[in-house]
Amino acid sequence: MIDAALPALAAELATTLRRIVPIGFDAERHLSCSYREAPGLVYLSLHPNALTMAEAIVHETQHTKLNLLSWLDPILTNDPVERVASPARPDPRPLMGVLLAVHAFVPVAWLHRELTAIDHPITRSPWFARRRQQVLDGNGAGLATLSAHAHPTATGARVLAALTDLDAALR
Repeated sequence: MIDAALPALAAELATTLRRIVPIGFDAERHLSCSYREAPGLVYLSLHPNALTMAEAIVHETQHTKLNLLSWLDPILTNDPVERVASPARPDPRPLMGVLLAVHAFVPVAWLHRELTAIDHPITRSPWFARRRQQVLDGNGAGLATLSAHAHPTATGARVLAALTDLDAALR
């Protein structure tokens, strides 16, 4: 799916994704994570839905890219202990966590858009439109949170502007 819908991102995976570590299987929910200190390494629970797996690969490799950038520039100057309501999680999160979520889910929204554009069979499933809208809504809420609370560095301002522009193009 990633190759078909996002060939440029698929080509990046040769650099941004070094290893996928499977962490079990659950047909009902999916878990994934990556760590700032281990770029290119992602942990994914296996899931029967191929879109869920493609989303997770896109999502976690986006974390790698933003985490690597943060090694060079802090991106946000907000106090790391400051917490805000997160559109992606039930618990209050640091603003960097909200930025990581938006930075990961905007490309997931592009994946959805491009899968629709190529009329991929998965887009015809009854839940696809709901999932696509859920991701768009979360991105909008995350960008609103960042707009209201984030204090970006110059690099962070460029990242936020690009995410805002990409999100706007999806609507």
